[in-house]
Amino acid sequence: MKAIIDKPYGLLLLFCLLLGIETFALMLLLQNGLLQTLLAEDYSFVSRAILVIYALASLHVLLSAYRISLEIHDLATFAERAARGRHVVRYFRQLREPDGADEPGELLIDVLDGRCRGQFRLGYVVADLMLKLGLLGTVIGFIFMLGSLVDLQSIDITVMQKLLGQMSGGMKVALFTTLAGMSCGVLLNIKYQLLDWSVDGLLDDVRERTYEARGG
Repeated sequence: MKAIIDKPYGLLLLFCLLLGIETFALMLLLQNGLLQTLLAEDYSFVSRAILVIYALASLHVLLSAYRISLEIHDLATFAERAARGRHVVRYFRQLREPDGADEPGELLIDVLDGRCRGQFRLGYVVADLMLKLGLLGTVIGFIFMLGSLVDLQSIDITVMQKLLGQMSGGMKVALFTTLAGMSCGVLLNIKYQLLDWSVDGLLDDVRERTYEARGG
């Protein structure tokens, strides 16, 4: 996979491919009416919130992938003709400046590490939030399910049918929100792990170039 990431804008293309697969899966869900069922049966609106946050976070992943792709491209061109404000460029420029430190390279790499990961560090919080929202929907669904027992005055077939319908509705809310939260949380976590792994590869390459630039 690193061979793909090291290509010009390879990381961005990889995430665009993942986005295409997700879009295809979404079209299948829409065609089979599964997504409509999810949204219609979840009257807690937690699933809608999860899907909206996931869509926004996915856009943030694409933006972060684009920025890291620029850093990888800067390193591939040895950071000479790149735009002025990017992190790899600043690293090599600061590395050439005499500052009196014995090991300025490692200190600057730590700064580069923080700046690169800082672009998507919040994403892990959002991925965890997906799981928490799923659990929140589960609790709400059980509250709906048990709340239907409050107004139970008598027991006959009609009342029992209505009661079972309300309880099944609450159970659907619990299960659908759990499914949405876990699915979106896992997928989002995988995306941010890929970004994190690509930064690890970028920093390893930067260390190699630093060693070469300083004469081995």
